[in-house]
Amino acid sequence: MTHFYPYFKLLSLCLMASVCFFANLNSYAETDSKPTIKIFVTVDWEGWSLDEENIEVMQAFRKQHPHIPMMQLLNPVYLLRPSTDAKVEAEKIRSTFLPSDSMGLHVHGWKSLLDACEVPFQNAPSFASQSDVCEAGDCGYAVSLEYAYSAQDLTKLIACSANFLVEQGFARPRYFRAGGWQLGPKLASALEANQFVFDSSRTDANLLTTKWAENSGLVKMVKALHPEASVLDEPYQLTASVMEYPNNGSLADYTDTQQLLTIFKTLIAHNKRELVLGFHQETAFSYLKHLQDAIPLFEEVARERGITIHWVSH
Repeated sequence: MTHFYPYFKLLSLCLMASVCFFANLNSYAETDSKPTIKIFVTVDWEGWSLDEENIEVMQAFRKQHPHIPMMQLLNPVYLLRPSTDAKVEAEKIRSTFLPSDSMGLHVHGWKSLLDACEVPFQNAPSFASQSDVCEAGDCGYAVSLEYAYSAQDLTKLIACSANFLVEQGFARPRYFRAGGWQLGPKLASALEANQFVFDSSRTDANLLTTKWAENSGLVKMVKALHPEASVLDEPYQLTASVMEYPNNGSLADYTDTQQLLTIFKTLIAHNKRELVLGFHQETAFSYLKHLQDAIPLFEEVARERGITIHWVSH
């Protein structure tokens, strides 16, 4: 009977391999079926300043959370102003990056940017209290891109802004958020014309009322542009090639840690799978802590509910 031994050994190995295969398959299925939520952390670079206190807070956050990529929505205006060393400013910006980050574009109606792009500057309508009139220095921050400019001018402005970033060594942006969330059909068509694939300009105006009055220009304009927006908004097709990922978690200037946690729990309760939140570079020193403190709370809730968080940048 000894001549049967190799066959019994082979059969035994096959059976063991089968057990291992199905065990691994079952483990994979359990992992694969586990509910997930994607969280996008976005950064709006407003174009005001690159103060060291904000840059340092961002650098510290990246060291503490190296597993969290960011969508960097860059504004080229820092690199265009007179007496500015573009290379020095660009390096300040890059000092906050990680390799996992994605590059996007964030545009406000700064006059210096409009002039550099050879688009006639408009000082109204503005989402601030009054028209943004240039008397000294730069201006135009609060001018609504959607309401103030034509589709043709916006297409030129977006192309020019993206090109300025590329000229300074940044990756060509394919992701976008409008300054003041001021996106409508004209700006959407400008993104389409410039091969953008992602926008995150839709937001619930009610989230802004922690800082802006309900009758303020910003809240009224955001409501008019995004009348049905809610924290429960999901991604949808904005144009033929641009997906809208609503900024349903707003930005940390307007949502404190407990509000962020409430939004996170609300999304989970309604089986929603994307959360887009973030902060402004210019106010990171004051408000990034809201997000920083929310992260362990998100992770605790996710563990309790059996949900996997995927931190993503695109």
